Amino acid sequence: MASMMPFSSVLQKTLRSTATSSELAAKAARANKVKQMWRHAVEPVFLDHTNAVYIINEHGAKVLIVYVDDSLFAAELDARRELIRMKLLARFNEDIDEFRIIISRGKMKKNYPFRAQEGGPLPAERAQRVPMPPEKRAQLERQCAPIKDERLREALLRAMISDLEWKSGVEKEKRDNPLS
Repeated sequence: MASMMPFSSVLQKTLRSTATSSELAAKAARANKVKQMWRHAVEPVFLDHTNAVYIINEHGAKVLIVYVDDSLFAAELDARRELIRMKLLARFNEDIDEFRIIISRGKMKKNYPFRAQEGGPLPAERAQRVPMPPEKRAQLERQCAPIKDERLREALLRAMISDLEWKSGVEKEKRDNPLS
């Protein structure tokens, strides 16, 4: 016959397990909140390459840690780190002291919590280019004229035109859809 435990022991054990499960629930809720903040702080193409995102308290400082699958995206995030920190502060009142970007390895590299479906990457949204006015093109041609190497001059001119047309398309998209 099994021995019966005193009621106080059973109560203490139950309270401890409840406290532990409440703590785990709070941690899970915070992890979900961090994922939602990240989803709103970066463009979809970065979400597609994010393997994990955490905000931890380290020696009294809030540290944002982001794992990405590729060094190219790590470099792009690094270039945008201050903008991302400002978005997190403005939208979610989350003041980040340090921002670490880590390139994933091993099994972590196959974890994609932000992908909508299994399989390949999310399709990148493409802004429609806005054709450049002839006077702006002439101005760019004058700026590139001092370059003696014709191939280099033409390549630079094409790149500048493409960049400006794309940026104009992005600006037009923002004007047409102010909520996005």
